[in-house]
Amino acid sequence: MSSRAPNINRSRVHEKMVQKLAVEKLPDAERTLFPTIRELLCFAALLGYSEHRRLPLDKKRGVEDISYQQFERVDAEDLIYLIALAETQDPEILKEGEESHCAEIFEEYVNGGLQIIKEAMNRFGGEYPDRDILELLKGRGFLNTDEGNYDLSGISF
Repeated sequence: MSSRAPNINRSRVHEKMVQKLAVEKLPDAERTLFPTIRELLCFAALLGYSEHRRLPLDKKRGVEDISYQQFERVDAEDLIYLIALAETQDPEILKEGEESHCAEIFEEYVNGGLQIIKEAMNRFGGEYPDRDILELLKGRGFLNTDEGNYDLSGISF
């Protein structure tokens, strides 16, 4: 949209989990669950939106940010505007000058999604975050549970 688009913030409350999911390698694997923090944030925003979990960031507890350019490079910025449009159901949100409002909506759904993931990891143990997230998605009806066994090697976010 505009070169004035703000950086995307995430709460430091979830930073340990963010590092575990997008920086640290999975147990018994040579890869991280999410290839970048950006992909994790996009996943969390979609999860938060699908579960109607929009939580404002508590800036007193601190935030980390990602340059908006990271979202522009791979067309992930479209997701920011799509979520804002779906939330407001007002095309005016896409006008020049509304970038900060769109970013805020996205950040709040990211925060809600990260909270959902954190709850799932606490419930399922957290040692194997890939399995915890699969259980979360199965439990919410996002995955077909008829198969029962999941090969994670081909999944990428």
